[in-house]
Amino acid sequence: MAPHRALLYETVLDYVKSRITDGTYPPSQRLPSVVALAEEVGVGTSTVREGLRVLESLGLIRIQHGRGVFVSEDTRLRENPAQALALTEDASLLHIMEVRRIFEPEAAALAAERATPEQVRAIMEAAEEQERQIRQPGGDPVPADFGFHNLLVEAAHNPVLSRMVSSVGELLLDGRRRTTRIPITYAKSIHYHYLVGHAVEVKDVRQARSLMLEHITDLTNDVLNHLKDRRAQLPTSPADENTPA
Repeated sequence: MAPHRALLYETVLDYVKSRITDGTYPPSQRLPSVVALAEEVGVGTSTVREGLRVLESLGLIRIQHGRGVFVSEDTRLRENPAQALALTEDASLLHIMEVRRIFEPEAAALAAERATPEQVRAIMEAAEEQERQIRQPGGDPVPADFGFHNLLVEAAHNPVLSRMVSSVGELLLDGRRRTTRIPITYAKSIHYHYLVGHAVEVKDVRQARSLMLEHITDLTNDVLNHLKDRRAQLPTSPADENTPA
């Protein structure tokens, strides 16, 4: 059910972002109501709300309770919406990677210390399912990837950590969806997942922490290189062209 719902709220993200890009929703524009957006996109109102929460986290919209939902007032969205949208998303993805680097190594370490045999099996099964999806034409490895990391958090047996991660779950999932555009990341991530899973299985706390930190650092470097290449291909506004290097 979760993967299907994730795909649904992605349609909301794409719909709103496309209308920001084409100028239909300029800066400060009030968006249609949740009900109207649901009808336009063809999804349920709960899916629209999920999508709007992610868009707000990306800094693209402002949700003002009692007033409505408004496009960000960032003037770059008016001058060059495609470029501004891309740069905002890129910055958000890097923020997500920073947060992952803070909590995921410690979550893996706690999992190595506290995971039950059943949780260890579930963690390894998630890694195996991710590999199957990677090798399968048209497969979607994101749900298994997301599941692997969530299972580690659950195996940490820290309810505060679980609540913290759950509160930003949609944003973390969106970040993983965007990293799928970097083909090399999944080829390497499955390797790290097996290594982390084994460290958890043998209760090697130090190794689990070290491997997860190495995994997130490596992934961050891939993301940085990808974003550098992508920015080089972005159209520039006249203001950017006149700005000294």
